[in-house]
Amino acid sequence: MQPHIRAYKQTDKDACLQAFISNVPQFFTEAEIAYFSNFLDYFQQIIANNKTYYYVVIINDTLVGCGGFGDKDGTDTITLAWGLIHNKYHKKGLGELLLQHRLNEIKHIYPTKPIYIDTTQHTFGFFEKFGFTTTKITHDYYEKGMHRYDMVYHQQ
Repeated sequence: MQPHIRAYKQTDKDACLQAFISNVPQFFTEAEIAYFSNFLDYFQQIIANNKTYYYVVIINDTLVGCGGFGDKDGTDTITLAWGLIHNKYHKKGLGELLLQHRLNEIKHIYPTKPIYIDTTQHTFGFFEKFGFTTTKITHDYYEKGMHRYDMVYHQQ
């Protein structure tokens, strides 16, 4: 069956957490598990403001990934948020599918805004393939050996 993307629901939380944990420690730190869990809890409160959007990727009724975007702190700064694919489903084009979905949604809602992301040395190359450029690198930001890459995408 083909993957499809739909809006996140609170009942997706456990599966999203399992997908996240499958990417620790290579792509996320142990400490970020709690941050991500809190984001999912908080998301239900902020969804009403129509400025934060979160999606899940489903294959055969199985949640295999999640990711979103939002207007960071109501500042008109559009950022990608917590995008990930369960490690069992890496290298199958699902990350591209999810990123393209988010970029298309952003273009529809915020057609002239640049899009920001912070990521690591392990995934910045993925975002470069889609036109993101690195604006800053902070070594050992997330933890020792896990560097932060600040990136931006300018919509055309």
